[in-house]
Amino acid sequence: MAKARRFVLVVNFQIRGTTRLMGIIGDPIAQAKSPAAINPLFAACGADIAFVPFHVPASDLFTIWAGLKAVPNLVGFGITLPHKQTAIELCDSVDPVAARVGAVNLVRRERDGSFRGYQFDGRGFVGGLQSKGIAIEGRDVLIIGAGGAAAAIAFALAEAGAASIKISNRTVEKAEAIAESVNKGFKREIAKAGTPEPEAAQLVVNATSLGLRDSDVLPLDAELLQPGMTLAEVIAEPETTRILGMAQAKGVEIHSGIHMITGQARLIVDHICEIWG
Repeated sequence: MAKARRFVLVVNFQIRGTTRLMGIIGDPIAQAKSPAAINPLFAACGADIAFVPFHVPASDLFTIWAGLKAVPNLVGFGITLPHKQTAIELCDSVDPVAARVGAVNLVRRERDGSFRGYQFDGRGFVGGLQSKGIAIEGRDVLIIGAGGAAAAIAFALAEAGAASIKISNRTVEKAEAIAESVNKGFKREIAKAGTPEPEAAQLVVNATSLGLRDSDVLPLDAELLQPGMTLAEVIAEPETTRILGMAQAKGVEIHSGIHMITGQARLIVDHICEIWG
């Protein structure tokens, strides 16, 4: 049965010859929810900017990056998987948060025309949790995955007062690298690499792309989830992934990845409009 598609009607918005563009790049890109979250915010603040998706295969990133930079009315773009860590090397400069995390999820064209990388994933994720009243301070955390989003979330949760953070990844060295970076950044032993086995009352975060498709393997054993835990996603489409559905059926508190998008949408719009609004 075909899935129903949701459309967002943006009132009082017209594409003109003066309209500037903002994009989001990724592969795949059909799942992107940022355009639906950000276009209404641009319209509401009167910014003549349209936010559109760009399908950018990993093999073509360098070529397309050069093309994006050559478009004068492109004011910036969001970055989703699998480009968040690769893109940091292509930016002309990066802000301190992105440099610490080692990944970017937003590029803004600066006043001098250069591309500067920024990182809003962590703040967006924490903001999404807080908007739903989900506890972070003093709580143990398990993060599945060791990509750019996982690193950003680990730093942000540590800053928000998490008691401990365990990072699990198939490539253990990547999990260890994030844990070491977090510990160094906060000058204490808060993070470590470990197995994808949740413990009682933990905040469990799926920071992988597993769940974009129903055929994906599960990011962790659903049988280990139990009431008292919170299972949070970074995947926004589908809003309820298979593992979230299974967790909910077991009485586990769940948190969709859509809240990470809405949690950072206003931050991104304000940041772009600081120069281009």
